[in-house]
Amino acid sequence: MRRLSMWIACVAVVCVLSEGLMLAHAPKSEAPAADNAALRTVLAMAGQFRIVFANLLWIKVDKYHHEYIEHHGNWAENSDILPLLRMITWLDPHFIQAYQVAGFMLSGNLKRYDFARQLLAEGIRNNPRSPELHEEMGMAIIRATHNYREAYPYLARALELSTDDFDRQRLERFCHTVRREIQEESPEHKTN
Repeated sequence: MRRLSMWIACVAVVCVLSEGLMLAHAPKSEAPAADNAALRTVLAMAGQFRIVFANLLWIKVDKYHHEYIEHHGNWAENSDILPLLRMITWLDPHFIQAYQVAGFMLSGNLKRYDFARQLLAEGIRNNPRSPELHEEMGMAIIRATHNYREAYPYLARALELSTDDFDRQRLERFCHTVRREIQEESPEHKTN
């Protein structure tokens, strides 16, 4: 099983590196020559292979996740899947679930708050319209520092981006709770 994971990771790295080498040595002309069309096709295929490998790694993560739950309980403590999640985000920077799960694990039981925030910030840069990543960043801030004022803009942005009615209602209630926490920690509220 480990051998297959290593093989998949090696092939994925080769795809990433070969795509970079092809881009670096691509002809600079904008002429619609046949060789440029062939190169664009090869580059597009390399990009698709990266996404396929990211999805294959996600399937592996899901399998490890369920095995860990069955044998050990709390899946959020399974730090062994973090390198796989990181590889997924390198292969496919738009794989929102990988960023979200890694951010949750790092800022939750593993208490690696700085790395969680860096990873989630990268995810938000790559996926600025993801309500899931904005919400997870807000939650990571609350878990790390209990700084509701800093977390609120991320949660409000998640609410703004959310299209699902259930998520919108849940986020509205949560944003209301966070606003109340901010008001309660303000100096004028404490003196009254």
